[in-house]
Amino acid sequence: MKKRILLTTLFLCVILPIRAIDYQNWMQPLDDNLFLSRLSIPGAHDAATSSCSSSGMTGSAHTQTYTIAQQLERGVRIFDLRPVWNGSDMVIYHGIVPTGVKFNDALNTLCNFLKSHPKEFLFVVMRHEDDGASDNNKAQWPTQMKNCLNAKRQYIIDYSPTLTVRDMRGKLLVMSRNTYNDGPIGGYLNGGGDNGTLNKTLVGPSGAYMNMTIQDMYDVAGSGQLDQKVAAMKALLDRSMGEKEYRLYMNHTSGYSKKATIPFIGTTYSTFEGVQECARTCNKAMIDYMKGKTGPMGFIMMDFAGDNNYSGQSLIDLIIRNNFSTYANERDADNRVVKGNKVYILPLGRDRVWEGLCYFREAPQKNSSSLDALSAPNALWKSITYSTNSSWVNLEMPMGSPSYLAPYRTTWEGEYNSYWIRREFTLDEVNEATTYYLEAYHDDHYEIFVNGRQIHKADDWTEANGAPITKKVTNATLKVGQNVIAIHIQQNTGGAYFDCGLYGIFDPDKQVSISEITEDKTTSPANKKAVVYDLSGRTVSSPNKGFYVIDGKKTVVQ
Repeated sequence: MKKRILLTTLFLCVILPIRAIDYQNWMQPLDDNLFLSRLSIPGAHDAATSSCSSSGMTGSAHTQTYTIAQQLERGVRIFDLRPVWNGSDMVIYHGIVPTGVKFNDALNTLCNFLKSHPKEFLFVVMRHEDDGASDNNKAQWPTQMKNCLNAKRQYIIDYSPTLTVRDMRGKLLVMSRNTYNDGPIGGYLNGGGDNGTLNKTLVGPSGAYMNMTIQDMYDVAGSGQLDQKVAAMKALLDRSMGEKEYRLYMNHTSGYSKKATIPFIGTTYSTFEGVQECARTCNKAMIDYMKGKTGPMGFIMMDFAGDNNYSGQSLIDLIIRNNFSTYANERDADNRVVKGNKVYILPLGRDRVWEGLCYFREAPQKNSSSLDALSAPNALWKSITYSTNSSWVNLEMPMGSPSYLAPYRTTWEGEYNSYWIRREFTLDEVNEATTYYLEAYHDDHYEIFVNGRQIHKADDWTEANGAPITKKVTNATLKVGQNVIAIHIQQNTGGAYFDCGLYGIFDPDKQVSISEITEDKTTSPANKKAVVYDLSGRTVSSPNKGFYVIDGKKTVVQ
């Protein structure tokens, strides 16, 4: 007898085993099409201080147990380094305390790691720690820094908001809080402020930038200030995981919560005990707060990275796993993005970069009437059967201008021009129990079609950090087999942008029904364990990865 399964809803029960972390290669499984803002990266605050003494008035300079090489082995991927020119060499300091680590040696350690692990990528956040430097040495710092970075140019990548995981592999991004000659080599982290939650910009050599919010409340020795820091950490996590603002985030668990006073002088100084208390409190608080939560955490800068006397390794593990628990929860067994009850057949580019076939025309005069008069490449350009010619080129999406302040992969330049875009895709089924929706961000005027049928047209624009346009696509519009989303979008003046996606929502009240299955296959066995079927209606004793029907519900086993 023929066996058939009719799937009328989709319930995703994702079974996720806790896998051992390969700390030296943990980035390798990351999706190449993710923007940096979608990642969670464990970092070491004042990363080179493991050899600093923890005693006396300078004891608070000791913020790490392990060397930079050992931190790499434990999963750290962003390093806070503070080089000073001492007249003969660039040496890393913490405040007025020399760490004994040369900046070039630190760079060598990082670049050698990348050479041995080309799928990994690293970050350095850097400042000129000039508290104890002479005026002459301070003056030489910009030239000497340029020389240091140029010596590693083959590994250092220049910052751009378009960077994805694919671009970053095998590379080091250096983010400097100070300018130097002929820079930046990497990017400059611009913006003032101290000891709080600060808004800055990360600017690349081209001038393209992204906003970054940094929580670095490091002096929390006052009454109630440690609790205030924990609250600020949580608030920034909420922002980064909420993904309502397209920006980078850096969240410090590091700081000091105790000070001592020099007798007879009255000057106060931070203590090693204060660094320890802050690390123990804040590292654990972040771990506790993240339980049951997913979403990009940004850069997390901690003291005692990898040292579980301070929850340092547990925090690294959580940050690493968050990347994969986030994206596991956002994918079904067919590798489709899942957000809540939405299953994305075609993700937005801000979630996964996608390619579209694009045709470009520029208005002969710089005015709206000339732009409106531009004709389409062909009357059938929006149909499924249209065959593009060499005038159409593949471009990665989203497409936009830096001023729009949203994720973009292809830079959209100029004024008074138009793109015609085709996003072609295939469907194995059009499910009757599914309602389909099209999402789009646009700036400026646009019209969008699915299989030749107009879904929406607008003469305004969407906000970069707002909700996308969402329009229903009827089941009759979609086809089993080849489909196409076709877009015509204009750029007048100012910001320019386009992105789109397609998702389905399944009716949660309907169950999977199984028809034409023999009675013995619908009767529970004597041991009362759940009967498991594959999608051909056959019982399965030991399901592997994939879709199954368990207890009447479609289930993903991973």
